[in-house]
Parts: sequence; C-alpha cells; structure tokens
Amino acid sequence: MNLRKSFTSGVGLFLLCGSFWTTPFSFAAAGGAEVAGTAAGKNGERNFLQRSWRLDAHCVLPRGPAGAHDSTVAGDPCIVWDDKLGRWRMFYFAQGVDAKGVKRSRTAQALSASAERIGPGDWEKIGMPTLTNAGDLLNQNNWHKWWVVMDAHQPNRAARVEGKYWSLMVCASGRKAGRGQKHIQAAHAPSLAGPWTVVKQPILSPQADFLDGLHCDTPSAFWIADQQRVVIFYKGYPSQTQKEQPGAPFGSGTILAYWHPREAAARKVKILLRPGANDTWLKGWISTPQIFSDEERGRWYGLINGSPTPPADESHREPAPSLGGWVVCTGRDLEGEWRPDTELSPFRRPEQLTQPELDAGLGVNFWRHHLLVTPGGQARIYFNSGQYGREQMYSLVAEPELRRESETKAER
Repeated sequence: MNLRKSFTSGVGLFLLCGSFWTTPFSFAAAGGAEVAGTAAGKNGERNFLQRSWRLDAHCVLPRGPAGAHDSTVAGDPCIVWDDKLGRWRMFYFAQGVDAKGVKRSRTAQALSASAERIGPGDWEKIGMPTLTNAGDLLNQNNWHKWWVVMDAHQPNRAARVEGKYWSLMVCASGRKAGRGQKHIQAAHAPSLAGPWTVVKQPILSPQADFLDGLHCDTPSAFWIADQQRVVIFYKGYPSQTQKEQPGAPFGSGTILAYWHPREAAARKVKILLRPGANDTWLKGWISTPQIFSDEERGRWYGLINGSPTPPADESHREPAPSLGGWVVCTGRDLEGEWRPDTELSPFRRPEQLTQPELDAGLGVNFWRHHLLVTPGGQARIYFNSGQYGREQMYSLVAEPELRRESETKAER
C-alpha cells in the first residue's frame, strides 16, 4: 500500500501551497486567452506526486434517487474555479435510468459550499449543463466525461480562448461490431454556468488503422499559451489486435492531440502510453492524465487511472481493477517519453480496502482521479468507486506533511 505515513518534515501543506495561491484575478494570455480564477504560481512535483494520500471513506457525491439523472453513477469529475460564484464548479458523469427503463449517460454539475469547503457534504448538485443546441449532440442520451479546457500551468483554472470557455465531451454514435463508437465533441460558453453551444462536428473520431479504431474516449485538455494550442490527451480503444502491445493486444492507451478552437478537427500527434509493454499497474489498459508542471525538475507528470488486467476483444474493454496513480514525462516536451510511476503508485488496490471502507460502498474499481487544491492548502483527489454501474464519488486527502527528499531517494 502506498498511502504512506512515514513523514518527518515539519513543512505543512499550508506552507507548501501558501505560495501557490494569492488573490482572485483574471489575466489575459497571449493570443486572446484568459485564465479565470485565483492566482497560482508554477507548481512543482513535490506539491503533489510526493504527497502522502489518505483514503476518506465518506462519500463526497452520492448517486441520486431512483429516476434521477445520476441514479446509477456519479463520477469522473472535472473541477474548475467559478469566478462569478466564488465557488468550485464540478462537472461529473451522471448515469441514470428513466421511468421507461432507458439508460442515459450524461453530464451533471455540483457546486462546492465555498473555496475551502470541498469535502463530503460540501457539494450541492445543480443539475445538467444548459445546452443551446442539444440536437447537435451525436447522441442526446450519451454525452459525458465532460472536461473544461484548463490552463496547463494553473490546475483547476479554466482558460478562456478567444473570449469563450471550451469543454470536451464523449458522445457515442453508430454501431461497430455490435458496439456504439465513441467520438469527442466540443462545446463553448460565455461563462462556466453556460449556456453551452455544442460544436456539431466531432473534433476526434475513431480511425480504423490506429489505436483509437473503436473509440475516442475520456479527454483531458489544457491550454498552453506560448504554443497557442490546446493539448488533448484521450483514450484510444483499438478495433484490431495491437502487435506493439503483446501483453494487452486490445488494451486502451493514451493518445496526444493538438487543437485550436478555430480548427474543425484536432490533429492526432502520437501514442504516449501503451499497455502490455511492461509489468506495471498499467499493463492492462491506460486512461488519460490530469497534468502538472514540475518546474524544479523541468518535466511534466500526471494523475491517471488504469489497470493491470488486459481486456479481451469481446468485452467492455475496462476490466477490473481500475487503479489511480501517477505517470511521469522525461522532460518539458509533452511528446517525450512517459512512464508509469511505480514507487508511489498505485494509491490503493481493492484488496487493501478495510471492512468499514467496503461497507461505505467502495470496491471493485477506483475510476478517474481528479486533484483539487484550495487557496488555503487543502488537497483532495476525487474518484468514483463501487460495483460496475453503481458507482459514487469518494476522495483521497493529502497528509499534512511533506516527504523529505532523502526519504524519497532512500525508497528508490
């Protein structure tokens, strides 16, 4: 188990993050982009990757009642600061079954009680985003895994590109080999509260001879001002056996793409992470990261989930267990080599859950992980867990002390 408790440094999380946050602001970046939210300096790896994380078994966001849009699943969060409200706005995967028995996988929202109240009991559900043109969705019953484009150097801070906020989402359309194919669509809005206008044409779609031949799924996206583009990480599911990943020939992997809202489609750049190439906790299938800049070491790293279990072709392609942890890039170029962290990851495995944690509803999988750090220094990683199709949101909480550098080196 990597929820480590052996910390001796007296540097608290407030001191760690005190220079990370200053005062509310919104500044203009090059090329007509703005970043909304509280000022944040460049962040380093020791802020996050080298933290110790404690599992909080209290549910952060429960499933809704029968008939609600999130009656079966509440998970896959994306959280950004809402300047107008002075609260955190969460977009989350809301799956429910209506009175006619139709399953719908859509997007819903929740607001934190305040900038600092972000734990269990602190989130108010406020319904689904308002769409001006829902008819332009590929599937009005299937638009989920919503991600707001953020500034790459300011976590949880939404970027305004050419005066608009932008989001990406997954939509399913058509059938291939008995399955619906997933595409990635975009939407824009004048404020985070909406209303959101859907871009009808998907910006990423499956390509038969590529890793994403079956699905384009689970986007995360970041604006990089000095490059004047949105960097997109998305999960590609293959429709054909992948000879490059013999240990998981049908496992999904992480793909990098570049995009600007002026462009009709994103440009697929390269496959960053493939499963089946090594014996790690990500050898079965791999999802997409929430990225952070490690200025001290001159590299990027990311919070991600994936599994050591390779899928079969005729399966849902995400066999248990889904685990959360870190991946690290070798340098400042996002197209560089990425590798799974194996020293501090994964955070927890299902077999390590205690009986009280199981009784609280955790189990089977730990899905998409998302980190939020408040101005006062609180840090939580949110994720959903539970039986397939019966998941709700929980969190990991940062321990109050920082790992000593010598301690880290000794363990490595």
